[in-house]
Amino acid sequence: MSQYLNIDYLHTFVIAAKTGKLTTTSEIVYLSHSAVSTQIKKLEQRVGAQLFIRNKDALTLTKQGQTLMTYANQILDLNNNAVKKLRADDWAGKLAIGVPTDYAPFYAQYLHPLLQKHLPDFEFSTICSRSRQLRQQLDTGEVNFSIAAMEAQYHDDVFLWEEPLHWVCAQDFTPDPQSPLPVALFADNCVMNDFALYSLRKSKKNFQVTFTSTMMDNLATCVQAGIAVALLPESLITPAFKLVPEDYLTCPFTLKVGCTWNHDKQIDQDLLAKLITSTQQAVHQANLNREVQPSH
Repeated sequence: MSQYLNIDYLHTFVIAAKTGKLTTTSEIVYLSHSAVSTQIKKLEQRVGAQLFIRNKDALTLTKQGQTLMTYANQILDLNNNAVKKLRADDWAGKLAIGVPTDYAPFYAQYLHPLLQKHLPDFEFSTICSRSRQLRQQLDTGEVNFSIAAMEAQYHDDVFLWEEPLHWVCAQDFTPDPQSPLPVALFADNCVMNDFALYSLRKSKKNFQVTFTSTMMDNLATCVQAGIAVALLPESLITPAFKLVPEDYLTCPFTLKVGCTWNHDKQIDQDLLAKLITSTQQAVHQANLNREVQPSH
Protein backbone atom coordinates (compact mmCIF):
# COMPACT_ATOMS: atom_id res chain seq x y z
CA MET A 1 0.00 0.00 0.00
CA SER A 2 1.35 3.45 -0.93
CA GLN A 3 2.37 5.74 1.90
CA TYR A 4 1.51 9.39 1.27
CA LEU A 5 3.09 12.35 3.06
CA ASN A 6 0.82 15.18 4.12
CA ILE A 7 1.93 18.46 2.50
CA ASP A 8 0.86 20.56 5.50
CA TYR A 9 2.80 18.30 7.87
CA LEU A 10 5.88 18.54 5.63
CA HIS A 11 5.62 22.34 5.63
CA THR A 12 5.43 22.39 9.44
CA PHE A 13 8.35 19.95 9.62
CA VAL A 14 10.54 22.14 7.38
CA ILE A 15 9.74 25.27 9.42
CA ALA A 16 10.50 23.40 12.66
CA ALA A 17 13.78 22.15 11.23
CA LYS A 18 14.79 25.66 10.17
CA THR A 19 13.80 27.41 13.41
CA GLY A 20 14.71 24.63 15.83
CA LYS A 21 11.87 25.66 18.14
CA LEU A 22 8.27 24.52 18.49
CA THR A 23 7.15 27.90 19.83
CA THR A 24 8.58 29.83 16.89
CA THR A 25 7.19 27.27 14.44
CA SER A 26 3.69 27.61 15.92
CA GLU A 27 3.85 31.39 15.45
CA ILE A 28 4.96 31.10 11.82
CA VAL A 29 2.44 28.46 10.73
CA TYR A 30 -0.35 29.90 12.92
CA LEU A 31 -1.03 26.69 14.81
CA SER A 32 -0.98 26.00 18.52
CA HIS A 33 2.11 24.51 20.14
CA SER A 34 0.27 21.22 20.65
CA ALA A 35 -0.98 21.14 17.04
CA VAL A 36 2.58 21.55 15.72
CA SER A 37 3.79 18.79 18.01
CA THR A 38 0.94 16.52 16.87
CA GLN A 39 1.72 17.10 13.18
CA ILE A 40 5.36 16.21 13.69
CA LYS A 41 4.43 13.07 15.65
CA LYS A 42 2.03 11.97 12.91
CA LEU A 43 4.73 12.54 10.32
CA GLU A 44 7.15 10.44 12.39
CA GLN A 45 4.53 7.69 12.59
CA ARG A 46 4.03 7.84 8.82
CA VAL A 47 7.75 7.50 7.98
CA GLY A 48 8.43 5.13 10.88
CA ALA A 49 11.38 7.12 12.25
CA GLN A 50 12.18 9.76 14.85
CA LEU A 51 12.79 13.06 13.05
CA PHE A 52 13.89 15.31 15.93
CA ILE A 53 15.82 15.07 19.15
CA ARG A 54 13.79 17.13 21.60
CA ASN A 55 15.27 19.12 24.47
CA LYS A 56 12.53 21.21 26.07
CA ASP A 57 11.45 23.53 23.24
CA ALA A 58 14.63 22.96 21.20
CA LEU A 59 14.59 20.65 18.17
CA THR A 60 17.58 18.99 16.48
CA LEU A 61 17.23 16.89 13.33
CA THR A 62 18.10 13.23 13.57
CA LYS A 63 19.87 11.49 10.68
CA GLN A 64 16.48 10.37 9.37
CA GLY A 65 15.19 13.93 9.83
CA GLN A 66 18.04 15.29 7.72
CA THR A 67 17.18 12.82 4.99
CA LEU A 68 13.50 13.79 5.06
CA MET A 69 14.45 17.48 5.04
CA THR A 70 16.10 17.05 1.64
CA TYR A 71 13.05 15.33 0.17
CA ALA A 72 10.57 17.63 1.92
CA ASN A 73 12.08 20.71 0.29
CA GLN A 74 11.89 19.04 -3.11
CA ILE A 75 8.29 17.93 -2.55
CA LEU A 76 7.16 21.39 -1.40
CA ASP A 77 8.93 23.07 -4.33
CA LEU A 78 7.35 20.62 -6.76
CA ASN A 79 3.93 21.17 -5.22
CA ASN A 80 4.25 24.96 -5.50
CA ASN A 81 5.49 24.76 -9.08
CA ALA A 82 2.63 22.47 -10.06
CA VAL A 83 0.05 24.90 -8.67
CA LYS A 84 1.70 27.84 -10.45
CA LYS A 85 1.84 26.03 -13.81
CA LEU A 86 -1.77 24.89 -13.62
CA ARG A 87 -3.02 28.43 -13.02
CA ALA A 88 -3.84 30.47 -16.11
CA ASP A 89 -1.07 32.84 -17.18
CA ASP A 90 -3.28 34.80 -19.56
CA TRP A 91 -4.24 38.23 -18.24
CA ALA A 92 -6.18 39.13 -21.37
CA GLY A 93 -9.50 40.82 -20.71
CA LYS A 94 -9.64 40.46 -16.93
CA LEU A 95 -7.35 41.61 -14.13
CA ALA A 96 -7.62 40.88 -10.41
CA ILE A 97 -6.00 43.69 -8.43
CA GLY A 98 -4.88 43.05 -4.86
CA VAL A 99 -5.17 45.86 -2.32
CA PRO A 100 -4.23 45.78 1.37
CA THR A 101 -7.44 46.12 3.35
CA ASP A 102 -6.58 49.49 4.88
CA TYR A 103 -5.85 51.04 1.48
CA ALA A 104 -9.21 50.22 -0.10
CA PRO A 105 -10.27 53.92 -0.02
CA PHE A 106 -7.06 54.86 -1.85
CA TYR A 107 -7.77 52.24 -4.51
CA ALA A 108 -11.39 53.30 -4.98
CA GLN A 109 -10.70 57.04 -5.10
CA TYR A 110 -7.40 57.22 -6.95
CA LEU A 111 -6.17 53.99 -8.54
CA HIS A 112 -9.31 52.40 -9.99
CA PRO A 113 -10.25 55.46 -12.09
CA LEU A 114 -6.73 55.56 -13.56
CA LEU A 115 -6.79 51.85 -14.38
CA GLN A 116 -10.09 52.29 -16.22
CA LYS A 117 -8.66 55.27 -18.08
CA HIS A 118 -5.34 53.68 -19.10
CA LEU A 119 -6.69 50.15 -19.68
CA PRO A 120 -10.25 50.65 -21.00
CA ASP A 121 -10.40 47.19 -22.60
CA PHE A 122 -9.94 45.37 -19.31
CA GLU A 123 -12.44 44.26 -16.70
CA PHE A 124 -11.14 44.75 -13.15
CA SER A 125 -11.93 42.88 -9.96
CA THR A 126 -10.53 43.88 -6.59
CA ILE A 127 -9.39 41.61 -3.77
CA CYS A 128 -8.78 43.26 -0.39
CA SER A 129 -6.72 41.34 2.15
CA ARG A 130 -3.51 41.52 4.19
CA SER A 131 -0.32 41.91 2.17
CA ARG A 132 1.01 38.44 2.99
CA GLN A 133 -2.26 36.82 1.95
CA LEU A 134 -2.21 38.81 -1.29
CA ARG A 135 1.30 37.54 -2.03
CA GLN A 136 0.05 33.97 -1.65
CA GLN A 137 -2.80 34.76 -4.02
CA LEU A 138 -0.31 36.12 -6.55
CA ASP A 139 1.45 32.75 -6.41
CA THR A 140 -1.77 30.84 -7.00
CA GLY A 141 -3.00 33.14 -9.77
CA GLU A 142 -6.02 34.49 -7.88
CA VAL A 143 -4.44 37.96 -8.02
CA ASN A 144 -2.57 39.38 -11.04
CA PHE A 145 -1.13 42.61 -9.65
CA SER A 146 -1.05 43.91 -6.10
CA ILE A 147 -0.12 46.69 -3.73
CA ALA A 148 1.64 45.19 -0.70
CA ALA A 149 3.72 46.03 2.34
CA MET A 150 7.35 45.53 1.37
CA GLU A 151 9.54 43.02 3.22
CA ALA A 152 13.26 42.34 2.90
CA GLN A 153 12.85 38.91 1.25
CA TYR A 154 10.91 40.36 -1.70
CA HIS A 155 13.53 42.04 -3.86
CA ASP A 156 11.48 42.74 -6.99
CA ASP A 157 8.74 44.98 -5.58
CA VAL A 158 8.43 48.45 -7.13
CA PHE A 159 8.63 51.03 -4.33
CA LEU A 160 5.62 53.36 -3.95
CA TRP A 161 5.93 55.15 -0.61
CA GLU A 162 7.34 54.96 2.91
CA GLU A 163 6.09 56.33 6.21
CA PRO A 164 7.21 56.27 9.85
CA LEU A 165 5.39 54.17 12.45
CA HIS A 166 4.49 55.55 15.88
CA TRP A 167 2.97 54.17 19.04
CA VAL A 168 -0.09 56.22 19.86
CA CYS A 169 -2.65 56.53 22.62
CA ALA A 170 -5.66 58.72 23.44
CA GLN A 171 -5.00 62.29 24.56
CA ASP A 172 -6.06 61.52 28.15
CA PHE A 173 -4.49 58.03 28.31
CA THR A 174 -2.01 57.38 31.12
CA PRO A 175 -0.51 53.90 31.52
CA ASP A 176 -0.98 52.27 34.91
CA PRO A 177 2.49 51.17 36.10
CA GLN A 178 0.87 48.44 38.22
CA SER A 179 -0.98 46.83 35.30
CA PRO A 180 0.03 45.38 31.92
CA LEU A 181 0.05 47.90 29.09
CA PRO A 182 -3.15 47.36 27.03
CA VAL A 183 -2.28 46.88 23.37
CA ALA A 184 -4.37 46.71 20.19
CA LEU A 185 -3.03 44.42 17.43
CA PHE A 186 -4.13 43.09 14.09
CA ALA A 187 -6.00 39.81 14.27
CA ASP A 188 -4.16 38.14 11.39
CA ASN A 189 -0.80 37.56 9.76
CA CYS A 190 0.56 41.06 9.17
CA VAL A 191 3.95 42.79 8.99
CA MET A 192 2.60 45.51 11.30
CA ASN A 193 2.07 42.86 13.97
CA ASP A 194 5.68 41.75 13.56
CA PHE A 195 6.86 45.34 14.04
CA ALA A 196 4.58 45.87 17.04
CA LEU A 197 5.52 42.65 18.84
CA TYR A 198 9.23 43.22 18.20
CA SER A 199 8.97 46.71 19.70
CA LEU A 200 7.05 45.49 22.74
CA ARG A 201 9.43 42.62 23.45
CA LYS A 202 12.49 44.81 22.98
CA SER A 203 11.07 47.36 25.41
CA LYS A 204 10.55 44.54 27.95
CA LYS A 205 7.21 46.11 28.86
CA ASN A 206 4.61 44.04 30.62
CA PHE A 207 1.76 44.14 28.07
CA GLN A 208 -1.57 42.49 27.35
CA VAL A 209 -3.39 42.32 24.01
CA THR A 210 -6.86 43.68 24.80
CA PHE A 211 -8.21 44.44 21.32
CA THR A 212 -7.73 42.83 17.90
CA SER A 213 -9.12 43.59 14.46
CA THR A 214 -8.31 42.96 10.81
CA MET A 215 -8.93 46.67 10.09
CA MET A 216 -6.45 49.44 10.89
CA ASP A 217 -9.32 51.94 11.23
CA ASN A 218 -10.77 49.81 14.03
CA LEU A 219 -7.44 49.91 15.87
CA ALA A 220 -7.42 53.69 15.50
CA THR A 221 -10.96 53.90 16.90
CA CYS A 222 -9.95 51.69 19.82
CA VAL A 223 -7.01 53.98 20.60
CA GLN A 224 -9.16 57.12 20.41
CA ALA A 225 -11.52 55.54 22.93
CA GLY A 226 -8.65 55.05 25.37
CA ILE A 227 -8.97 51.25 25.34
CA ALA A 228 -5.38 50.51 24.30
CA VAL A 229 -2.25 51.79 22.60
CA ALA A 230 -1.40 50.76 19.04
CA LEU A 231 1.29 51.07 16.41
CA LEU A 232 0.00 53.12 13.46
CA PRO A 233 1.43 54.60 10.24
CA GLU A 234 2.02 58.34 10.40
CA SER A 235 -0.63 59.02 7.73
CA LEU A 236 -3.37 57.81 10.09
CA ILE A 237 -2.27 59.88 13.06
CA THR A 238 -4.45 62.95 13.73
CA PRO A 239 -4.63 65.45 16.65
CA ALA A 240 -7.10 63.01 18.27
CA PHE A 241 -4.06 60.88 19.17
CA LYS A 242 -1.14 61.46 21.48
CA LEU A 243 2.26 60.00 20.64
CA VAL A 244 3.60 57.58 23.23
CA PRO A 245 6.98 59.00 24.39
CA GLU A 246 9.80 57.28 22.51
CA ASP A 247 11.76 56.70 25.70
CA TYR A 248 8.78 54.63 26.90
CA LEU A 249 7.95 52.73 23.70
CA THR A 250 9.32 53.18 20.20
CA CYS A 251 9.40 51.42 16.83
CA PRO A 252 12.66 51.21 14.83
CA PHE A 253 10.88 50.33 11.58
CA THR A 254 9.12 52.23 8.81
CA LEU A 255 6.28 50.95 6.66
CA LYS A 256 7.31 50.62 3.02
CA VAL A 257 4.63 49.95 0.45
CA GLY A 258 5.19 48.77 -3.11
CA CYS A 259 3.49 47.05 -6.01
CA THR A 260 4.23 43.51 -7.11
CA TRP A 261 3.15 40.60 -9.34
CA ASN A 262 4.07 36.98 -9.95
CA HIS A 263 7.57 37.24 -11.40
CA ASP A 264 7.54 33.57 -12.45
CA LYS A 265 4.84 34.16 -15.06
CA GLN A 266 5.16 35.55 -18.55
CA ILE A 267 3.56 39.01 -18.54
CA ASP A 268 3.00 41.50 -21.34
CA GLN A 269 5.53 44.20 -20.53
CA ASP A 270 3.43 47.04 -21.95
CA LEU A 271 0.49 45.99 -19.77
CA LEU A 272 2.73 45.70 -16.73
CA ALA A 273 4.21 49.15 -17.39
CA LYS A 274 0.72 50.67 -17.52
CA LEU A 275 -0.25 49.02 -14.22
CA ILE A 276 2.88 50.30 -12.50
CA THR A 277 2.58 53.81 -13.98
CA SER A 278 -1.11 54.03 -13.04
CA THR A 279 -0.32 53.03 -9.46
CA GLN A 280 2.52 55.54 -9.18
CA GLN A 281 0.30 58.31 -10.58
CA ALA A 282 -2.45 57.42 -8.10
CA VAL A 283 0.01 57.69 -5.21
CA HIS A 284 1.19 61.07 -6.53
CA GLN A 285 -2.39 62.37 -6.77
CA ALA A 286 -3.19 61.15 -3.26
CA ASN A 287 -0.10 62.88 -1.87
CA LEU A 288 -1.01 66.15 -3.62
CA ASN A 289 -4.51 66.04 -2.17
CA ARG A 290 -3.15 65.50 1.34
CA GLU A 291 -0.92 68.55 0.94
CA VAL A 292 -3.81 70.84 -0.02
CA GLN A 293 -6.24 69.57 2.62
CA PRO A 294 -6.83 71.95 5.54
CA SER A 295 -5.30 71.03 8.89
CA HIS A 296 -7.50 68.99 11.22
